[in-house]
Amino acid sequence: MNKAIVTIVNGEKYEKIWEKTQPYFLDYAEKCGAELIVLQGHEGNLPSPHWIKFSIYELLKKEFDRIAFMDADIIIRADAPSLFDVVPEDEFGIFNEGTFIPERKVCIYEVMNKYAQEIMKAYGVPKFSYDGHSYYNTGVMVVSRKHRHIFKIVEDIKPLRNHFGEQTFLNYKIMFAQMEGLKIHELDYKFNRMSHMDRVLGMTRLDSYFIHYAGDGDRLFDKMERDIKAWEQDKPDYKYKKKIFVWALGGLGDVISTEPVIRYIRNRMYKDADIYLMSKDWEVYDHIDGIRFAKKVEEFNDLKLDAVMEINTHPVPWCDFQKLSPFNFSHCIDWVSQMALGRQLPDKDKQIQLDYRRNHLEKCRSIYKNLEELVLVHPGVGWESKTFPTEYWQKIIDRLLEEGFKVGIIGRDMKFEQHLVPHGYLPINADGCIDFRDKLDIKELFALISKAKTLITNDSMPVHVAGAFDNNIILIPTCKHPDLIMPWRKGYKYYKAKALYKKLMEDDSFYIGDGQENYVTKDIPKGHMIGEYLPEVEEVIETVKQFDEQDILNTCSCRKDAKNDLFSQLH
Repeated sequence: MNKAIVTIVNGEKYEKIWEKTQPYFLDYAEKCGAELIVLQGHEGNLPSPHWIKFSIYELLKKEFDRIAFMDADIIIRADAPSLFDVVPEDEFGIFNEGTFIPERKVCIYEVMNKYAQEIMKAYGVPKFSYDGHSYYNTGVMVVSRKHRHIFKIVEDIKPLRNHFGEQTFLNYKIMFAQMEGLKIHELDYKFNRMSHMDRVLGMTRLDSYFIHYAGDGDRLFDKMERDIKAWEQDKPDYKYKKKIFVWALGGLGDVISTEPVIRYIRNRMYKDADIYLMSKDWEVYDHIDGIRFAKKVEEFNDLKLDAVMEINTHPVPWCDFQKLSPFNFSHCIDWVSQMALGRQLPDKDKQIQLDYRRNHLEKCRSIYKNLEELVLVHPGVGWESKTFPTEYWQKIIDRLLEEGFKVGIIGRDMKFEQHLVPHGYLPINADGCIDFRDKLDIKELFALISKAKTLITNDSMPVHVAGAFDNNIILIPTCKHPDLIMPWRKGYKYYKAKALYKKLMEDDSFYIGDGQENYVTKDIPKGHMIGEYLPEVEEVIETVKQFDEQDILNTCSCRKDAKNDLFSQLH
């Protein structure tokens, strides 16, 4: 069987490129048992030198049974397998770059909309079918004599805005042939690796067999030189790791609820990758091994990465995710995992894990020694929809004190640090309470909440923290259903937790606030007052007492079990 490796070298620039790439083509042709054919010259009736590759039509007719066409701006790794072994003889081998660049479909739609009738008439095809996403890169193709007709050029070549040389025209012919039974063998990206895949794959281009410098402009010479040297150093194993950059965005509550997702990325999805994470609150994740953290991107300036996959845990301006999946109607952890990974986590992986050190706990005990006695109250300020009257919180605190509970007040004045509206706490009278407000950093807050017996809050952030520990949780939700806030603990969202409310704001309006583009309930529904949604103060107090009684029963039961275990051991 006669086989050929075919390329095009036309013009001064490509002659310089060919000086670099020719040795790789010669070695590869010898490995494949193929003849190397270099096409040159440019007939005046063709729009550009790219169209010279239609010479494949004559080469398949007269000389060769199979051809592997490769653009000249490609270098080939020494261990690259033969394309003739990779692609069956009866299939057309080509890389579908539409998988990596969805925008390429515009090229096909332009042909369909503007020239469909004329081209279909010229080809004698009554109907054109398009899958809506495919677009083949013709820089690497593996074809046999049975595919020869695809490279027969038509007399009247229509000018296209999105032509990419001959590529869109050839895509159209390939798709016509598919309608008539052509079998496509989609080549792995490792046989046609281009720079536009860097942010999608996060894997260095050196990991591929063929590096294609299409679209790199004059930079290709420097990049090619670096890549050639790197391959020399890395042979024969060519071992590389995926590089992932995670941008953990949002307020502290968002960052904490993202912890299971970060852990899943590190421990399950990308166990062997190098992971870099940027967040203003990166300390939340520092218990997860194998991640390099930073508060600002400048802290990663020493990294020299030729490819990195970006994962955002919160919508960014160039993303429509929040419009497609409203935060208000998704569980916090599910929403983040869908945003970042396109999937939900298994329930067993959704429990938040947080840690702190001895010095953090000591700081809390320096303010109040017996933390285990505390009922923590977080009288938070935020959106209008979750800011309760000061008097309401004061009544809860006063009644807890009357019932003999030790009350700790938590909160931090965020002002305009990261929100469009101030976030913080209300001016509660803390007489008789232990006041932790503005006295603790993030890890110290974790330590405090981990020891306190009960938490009362209207905000998701403290709830997420408690989700990592064994507290009783009383949530007073308004703007979001509690099922979508409560943390997963022991495989259950209401383990030692209760939500108290008269009704939710979604009972009165599903889309309220700053318009549907935000999909969050920032404002109280028109014609309603915040008091309509809040539970009675006495219901809150009774729930605290019920939790307290249950804790006493559980403690007694544990002591009894321990005593019985000791008795059985002695006898």
